[in-house]
Amino acid sequence: KPLLQKIDLETMSYVSTISLKDYNCVPQSLAYTHLGGYYFVSCQPDTTGAVPPQVIVDGVTDSVIGYNGDVTGTPYSSPDGHYLVSIDDVKGLMRVQTITIQGEIQAAFDIHTNLHISDVAFQPSFTEAHQYNVFGSSRSQTDVLFVELSTGQVKMVKGVKEPLKPDEWPWNSKNRLIEGSGLFGQYLMTPSKDSLFILDGRLNKLN
Repeated sequence: KPLLQKIDLETMSYVSTISLKDYNCVPQSLAYTHLGGYYFVSCQPDTTGAVPPQVIVDGVTDSVIGYNGDVTGTPYSSPDGHYLVSIDDVKGLMRVQTITIQGEIQAAFDIHTNLHISDVAFQPSFTEAHQYNVFGSSRSQTDVLFVELSTGQVKMVKGVKEPLKPDEWPWNSKNRLIEGSGLFGQYLMTPSKDSLFILDGRLNKLN
């Protein structure tokens, strides 16, 4: 259904229902940033197969602000809330938006990739204070995408071998997960079909 339901986890009761009908958006996933208190909602394809842009919801008033420009795909928010990374596998795009302390959403810059991103993980930058990098694992290839979010610099970490085929991982679409080691950790993990790989987030290479 084209709606979001807000639940109070302390009382386990419904707080509100937010209709997305006017935006023709059946929610598929969402990401939250405390900067501005926004929810970014990605939508399922409509009956023609077209994917509507993301919808922005005000988390304080529970009102719909509008479309997130022409940004489509699965949204991910960095731990500090300053970056929104959206993965559109159909278009082969990673779109990066900056969100200011005042809650202003900046224009996106695009990274074109044919990696078919399965999952992303954020890593604190080891070269710039208060900045983040993002790593993207591939659902079909043997490379991991590295992006320095403050500059848009892109690098490939190679040699993580082939992942499980999507039909061998029926639980969800993320057949190759990638996980960081926390706020102060420098390592990430991602599996292949037969192995588990450790990546060094400081040196941006296989450990």
